[in-house]
Amino acid sequence: MRSALIVVDMQNAFVDPAAGLPVEGADRVVAAVNERVVEAADDGRPVFYTRDVAPIDLPVGDPDGQTDLYPGLNARGTLVDKGPGKNGGFSGFVLTSTAEQVAGEAGDGGLSMLAAHLRRANVEHVTVVGLAADVCVSATARDARRLGYHVTMPLEATAFVHAHADGDEAAIAALTAAGVNITGQRIPG
Repeated sequence: MRSALIVVDMQNAFVDPAAGLPVEGADRVVAAVNERVVEAADDGRPVFYTRDVAPIDLPVGDPDGQTDLYPGLNARGTLVDKGPGKNGGFSGFVLTSTAEQVAGEAGDGGLSMLAAHLRRANVEHVTVVGLAADVCVSATARDARRLGYHVTMPLEATAFVHAHADGDEAAIAALTAAGVNITGQRIPG
């Protein structure tokens, strides 16, 4: 079964402590994600990085680089724009506003290019890592299941922002109920 790694939203807005929405424990997530990127590259598996085009209201042109991938991230793969998260576009499979959309192609009408990239690479299984476990990573993993992919989410390569109304364990239970294979242990930030 051909596998791919999906790295979700490892960008300055969420990783840099001085940025807009830093996630507690993001530094440890960067290290765990980098390990998985090396493993994927060594195994010849494709790596896809999602980038939220507007996680928060940003100045025109994003002069502070909030949407840039974090410089400490081992980035060797395909970048896929998604979002905007500020409007609820959390899944890596969703992109609702870009100027580059071309009518009739993947990425048009609310879809990012992620599904098209996975299809072209003949992927059947995805491992989803990054930020945050209970928001964008969860949304991406659930959508991958809906699209028929086998999905694994290693807890040590993500962090929670405590967005689920019933807590982090309820978020994990909901992912498991959706068919996502949860592995590993949560590591405190």
